[in-house]
Amino acid sequence: MKRTITILLLFITLQMSAQCWQSISAGEYHSLAIKDDGTLWAWGRNDLYQLGDGTEVKKNIPTQIGTANNWVKVHAGFASSFGIKADGTLWGWGHNSGSKLGYGSGTYTIPTPTQIGTNTNWLSVSDGWSHTIALKTDGTLWAWGLNENGQLGDNTTVNKITPTQIGTATWQSIAAGTQHSLAIKTDGTLWFWGSRFTLYGTTYSQNNIPTQIGTATNWLKLATNQWHLAAIKTDGTLWTMGENSSGQLGDGTTISRTTPIQVGTATDWRDVSVGNRYTIATKNNLSFWSWGYNYGGQLGNGTSGNTTAVHTPTQVGSSLDSNEISTGGYHVLVKNTDGFIRVTGSNFLGQLGDGTNVDKNTFTYISCYPSTLSNEDFAFNQLKVYPNPARDILNFSFDKEITTVSIYNLLGQEVATKNMNTNQDSIDISHLTSGTYLVKVISGVELKTLKIVKE
Repeated sequence: MKRTITILLLFITLQMSAQCWQSISAGEYHSLAIKDDGTLWAWGRNDLYQLGDGTEVKKNIPTQIGTANNWVKVHAGFASSFGIKADGTLWGWGHNSGSKLGYGSGTYTIPTPTQIGTNTNWLSVSDGWSHTIALKTDGTLWAWGLNENGQLGDNTTVNKITPTQIGTATWQSIAAGTQHSLAIKTDGTLWFWGSRFTLYGTTYSQNNIPTQIGTATNWLKLATNQWHLAAIKTDGTLWTMGENSSGQLGDGTTISRTTPIQVGTATDWRDVSVGNRYTIATKNNLSFWSWGYNYGGQLGNGTSGNTTAVHTPTQVGSSLDSNEISTGGYHVLVKNTDGFIRVTGSNFLGQLGDGTNVDKNTFTYISCYPSTLSNEDFAFNQLKVYPNPARDILNFSFDKEITTVSIYNLLGQEVATKNMNTNQDSIDISHLTSGTYLVKVISGVELKTLKIVKE
C-alpha cells in the first residue's frame, strides 16, 4: 500500500507542471522559456548577461527575469537573447558583438532585456555569431550586425548597427547560422545568403544578397546552425544540406552535400531543429527523432561520447507527446502538449535547468515552478492529500505541522489559501470551478507541490 501511494504521489508531482510552459528556446549554452502567465525565465551560461537578470552568475534552475508578464516569443542564440512581447515590441540582451542586439555601437553587453527601436510589429527573430535577422508581421525582412560575409543580405559587406530592411520581398520564416542566413519566402521558395564556408564545410563562396536554393516552391519550415541546414516541405518530406561528418544530414553517410537531399521517404515530418552537428525532429504523431553528433548525450537515446553518433533518424522512446522542440549547442529542450519540459544533453553550465551541472543522455523533466513551488523536500510517502479528485473538501495529513496551504489555477493565480498550524486539516474548495489546480503545502521551511482535480 505504501509503495502504491509513493508511486501515485510521484506521478502527481511529475504532472504538476501541466499547462505551465508556453514556449521554449535553447541557445548555445543557455535556455529561455515563457510560462503561460507570460513571464520570462532563463537558465544556463550567463558570463555575457545572456540570461538577462543583470548578473554574470550562471543558473542551473529556471530563474524569472524581470516582472513583465506579456512575453510571447523568445530566442536564445549565441550568447545573446531576444524576446517579443504581446504588443509587438522586440527586446534584446546579452552579448552585443558586432552590434547584433541592434542598439548601435559602443556597448559590449546589455545586462537586462532592453527594447530595440520603437516598432510594434515584430514577428520572429534569429541570430548568428555576430548578426541578427528578423521578420515583421507585414512579411518584411530586417537584419543588423556584422556583415563581412554578406550575411545581412543587403548586397554590401558594410556592418549595420540598427535594424535595416533587406529588399522588398515578403517572407514567412527565417533562420540565422554562424555567418550565413536562410529564409523561406511567402511563395514557398528557399533562399540563402552569406558565407557558404560555415554551412557546407567545404569550399568557400559568398552571396551578399538572398540567392535561391533550387527551384522548389513548397518549403514550409527550416532550421540551421554552424554546419548544416534542415527543412520540411509542405508534403511532409524532410531535407538536409551541408557538412555531414557526424551523420547529421541523416542519409546514412558522412558525405557533405551542397544541395538539399531528402532524408528517407517519410511524409509525416512535423518540425525540425538543428544543433552543432546533430539534428532532432518530430513527426505528426508527436514522436521524437534524433541523429548526428552525440558527445554530450543530446540525442537522448541513453548513450553519449565521440563514438555514439547516429547516421539516420532514430526514434527515441515511445512517447507521442513532443509538441515543441529546440536545440542548443549540445543540449535539447522538448515541451510536451500539457506544458512541461524535458531536457537532455550537455549541462556543465546548468543549461538543462534540472538543478545540477551533470550531463544527461536520457530525458529529464524540469519543474514548472522551480523558484516558488518546487522545493520538494518532503518524502513522497509522508504527505497525504485526499480525495483526489475532490468535490467540496480537500484533506491534508502530514507527520509534521502544516503551516499553510495555497491553491493556484494553471495560470499561476492563487485562488484559495489557509493557515493551518496542525498535522491534519482540510480546506473548502466547493467555490472553485471544475478543473486542474496546483496545491502548495508549506511546513516551516519545507515546501511541496502537487496537482489536484476539482470535480
